[in-house]
Parts: sequence; structure tokens; C-alpha cells
Amino acid sequence: MRRFFFLTRGHAPLLLFLIAALFSACDKDGNTEPVIPDPTEGLKKVRDFADGNYTVTAWNETGELRLGYTKVYFTVQNKTGAFIENAELSAFPEMDMGMMKHSTPRAEITKVAGKALYETYYAFLMYSGQGDGKWYYDLEYTISDALSSNYTVGGSFGNEEIDVKNVFRPDGKTERKVIQLLVAVDGSDKRYVVTLVEPQKPTVGVNDVTAYIHERIDANTYNPVENFTLKLDPRMPSMENHSSPNNVDLTWDVAGKIYRGKVNFSMTGYWTLNLILQNDRGETLYGNVITGDTAASSLLFEIEF
Repeated sequence: MRRFFFLTRGHAPLLLFLIAALFSACDKDGNTEPVIPDPTEGLKKVRDFADGNYTVTAWNETGELRLGYTKVYFTVQNKTGAFIENAELSAFPEMDMGMMKHSTPRAEITKVAGKALYETYYAFLMYSGQGDGKWYYDLEYTISDALSSNYTVGGSFGNEEIDVKNVFRPDGKTERKVIQLLVAVDGSDKRYVVTLVEPQKPTVGVNDVTAYIHERIDANTYNPVENFTLKLDPRMPSMENHSSPNNVDLTWDVAGKIYRGKVNFSMTGYWTLNLILQNDRGETLYGNVITGDTAASSLLFEIEF
């Protein structure tokens, strides 16, 4: 028995839509070509690196590289503008100060799950122009053919100057401490870098506070440090240096691979986050307790909102 199906006038648009979808999803050989969506929604471009074959673009929420903690995302696009999901990236920032050069704490560049996006962070120790220094960037990429493990293409961008901005308080005049390089006072001569990560957008009340700690091995090598403690004492210098209740010291978060605590801002204004750095044995490596004669720790960060 033959069966006939008739489309009424109301079904005609549906048929046209299905036909259009079929032809847009398949090429003349019947192969599908997935369209990778733009992964940069909500991000601002920092800059492009292009070599005529591929374009690597750096992105983040501000569109700037800044002193201290800076999150950076990368995309890789081919000549047609298509986003590449199977890339590997590595990068090396270096500051040239004439008589010496140094890098900064950073993470490996890794792929964001489910997106054609790659992420890292930098803890820039200095800003561009500080000490007459300039930041340069060496970036390498490798792209593997999804159908052949033997075929890869790659490229590099070497000695590219990048601009690392200073960080200011709202008055736009005074530097804000967001990163600190220190020498331990235990006689070991070990050097550590402590970097404030959050809060980036503080509010009145209890805020998450996070930080990284790295040990400086040499001018270009900074290893993450685990299981230390940052004892926290927030103060408001303009208001008789008062503190606030319900603060939580920063301890190592194994899952997040970061130091995590709580800070309570009881009002808006200028705050100092006074810290004492302790090792995994509870020994003080840097910083001091606030007393009547001592208004601040030698290790502190500054926040104003």
C-alpha cells in the first residue's frame, strides 16, 4: 500500500527550513564540517600575533596586561578565520632592563574544556617602563592534523614587545601593591613571590580572597609553593587602622591549586591586607603582627573601592 503525505500551507516553511539546514550542514561530497563557535564572548582583545598562516590572539576581561595577576586567554585562527581546537601553545615573557633580564611567575597554557580557547595567567613583577625596562614575549604554537598524527604545523613569534600596565588606586596617582617579591627572614635566603588574585571587584561584606605563592629559583624560573599559610589582618588606615571580624587566613586549596581565605570589608574605602607568610611548619618567613607601634605588616596588599 502506498502512502502519500501532503504538506499544508502551514508546513511549507518547515520543509524549506529542513532543506536549507541539510544543505548548509553538508558539502557536495556529503561530509559534515562542524562550525566552531566564537569562544571569546565577554572578553576583550589584548593583541594579535599573526604570521600569514595563523593568527594567535590574546584576550582577557580588561583588554590589558597589568602589574601583578593577569589572566590571559588565547585563540588560534586560520586564514579563513576558523577557530582551531587542536593547538598547543607555549609562551615566555621576559623583561629587558639593559644590564639584566628576568621573567615572571606564570602557568602553562592549557585548553579550556569544550571551547577553542586556551588559558594561562601571569604574575607580572614589574610594569612596562619601570626601571626603564621593557617586556618582550616569545610565543610558539603547534597544530596537529586531526586525521593524521604525523602531520603538524607550527610557528613562533619572537621578541614581540608587550605593554604591561601599572595598577592604580581610583585617584589615578598612587601605585597599588598587588604583588611582592621578598627574601625569607629564616636565613635560608630563599625568595618568594606573593601575588594577590581576588578580590578584583571587592564589595562591602565578606569576600573571597585568593593568592599565589611562588619560589624564585632563578631569574626565569618560579615554582608554585604548596601548603604554606598567609595569616590575614585587614586594616583601614584612615579609620584609626581598625580591622574587621570574620576574616579567614589563606591556606592551600588542593583542588583549586591556589591559596584561599575570606576578608570582611565592613565599609568602602582604602584597606590594607596585612599578611604573615608561614611555611608548612608554621615558621614565619616574612611579615609581622600589627601592634600599637606597628601600623602595617612588611607584607601587605592594597585594595580601594
